[in-house]
Amino acid sequence: MDGPVQKSGLSWWTARRRLITVVIIAVAAVAMVLGAGNRAVQIYDGLAKADRMAAISMVLSGTSKAALPVTLLDVDDATRQSWRSTGDTPHAALALLIEMAAGHGGRAILVDFDLSAQSPGSLADPRLSSVLRTYPDSAPPLLLVRRIIFRRSADDATLSAAGAVPSPYDADVAGKDNIVWVTTLNDSEPGRAVRRIRLWQVVCDGASGSAFPSAALAMAAISRPDGAGPEALKAFLDGLVVRDCQRVAPPPPSWPPVQDQAVALPYVFGNATTSPALMRMGSAGRDTVVFRRISAGQLVSHENGEARALGEIDRDPFDGRAVILGASYASSNDYYETPLGTMPGCVILANSLVQARAIVETRPLPAVFRAAPAIGLFLVFIVLVRRLVAVAALLSMLLVSLVALTGFSRIFGFASGMDIVTTALSGFALYKLMDMLVALVIAFRAQGWRALFKPRTKEG
Repeated sequence: MDGPVQKSGLSWWTARRRLITVVIIAVAAVAMVLGAGNRAVQIYDGLAKADRMAAISMVLSGTSKAALPVTLLDVDDATRQSWRSTGDTPHAALALLIEMAAGHGGRAILVDFDLSAQSPGSLADPRLSSVLRTYPDSAPPLLLVRRIIFRRSADDATLSAAGAVPSPYDADVAGKDNIVWVTTLNDSEPGRAVRRIRLWQVVCDGASGSAFPSAALAMAAISRPDGAGPEALKAFLDGLVVRDCQRVAPPPPSWPPVQDQAVALPYVFGNATTSPALMRMGSAGRDTVVFRRISAGQLVSHENGEARALGEIDRDPFDGRAVILGASYASSNDYYETPLGTMPGCVILANSLVQARAIVETRPLPAVFRAAPAIGLFLVFIVLVRRLVAVAALLSMLLVSLVALTGFSRIFGFASGMDIVTTALSGFALYKLMDMLVALVIAFRAQGWRALFKPRTKEG
């Protein structure tokens, strides 16, 4: 009589699966010993660096299509040393840099230097005065920074604009439509942290006054493809004077869409001389980097009050680009803390000009309205994990997240898009944790402590 059939060994499938597991463990161990793990961490760290993440956000949100490439002519420490400059940056050198940018196809020029009168009776530099006075109507728009004086209220609670400081160059630029006085005011937080910029500043003198656009607002107007930007900007600024100085509500302006004075600045690059590879865009029919930074001392020399060009100047760094004349030398006292680290004011300006139209024309989705798309995305994640096996669900969630991030970013801006996706993901993580805890409690009541361990399969 035959006895019970004994199990002679593992089935073929179980043996194969265990062999695959052993091979995977061995490969992972060898890779770990050879440093593959460290390499993976380095790759992740490189991808997660702030400027690369900002570059990815720029691509996802479609900002690069409306972006304006920027070149910074930087008066850095090396330039100051070559110019033997210890005080104010020589205005004669600025004059030559303006001529250089205008003559080599610059789209617009921003002079981020204080041109105000340092004392009563301050004289204008003859060369800069001549350049401004004879600046052709056909030359690219030239933005000059107006310094604003602020005064605190008696109770030290509010800060208001008390006046605009005159410049010895005021007479030279009077009546020139393509020379605009702008502000470069940041909405600074404690510790000189800058996350927001001011789009304009109104200075009242009784019922009259002046409204100065920020460099970003002026650049957004200049960059409008329909050419109606300058007129729309003037109408908007005139309305601000009526509202703030005359205390009369003006008709609603047709432009800009974003009419908050302080707006968030989505940084694109940090205080670096190179841009991540993603930061490329089409401009003037060619592929170019979004941001270029050139030491001004490589282009212009200054000695004994005279500025001279250093050889032939290539057109490429200027053609079709916004050109900023700025300073990053250590003693400029113009450094701020940002989400991408410490950077000089001129680099903050460069970030704002690159995305000027996106900042001014993209309305962020109010927080109260972000809940609906976040809940919808959250429900999609739940359906995926209910219907698909773990790996397929994970890959599907990743794909859906990228599609949602791209779509929401292009409609509402990257910050709103990222907020919607991260809210949905965090909600899903909370749901999954609660679901697993409930399942564990139910199993524990039926199986006791054995519920903490995975059940053994029939194959062993």
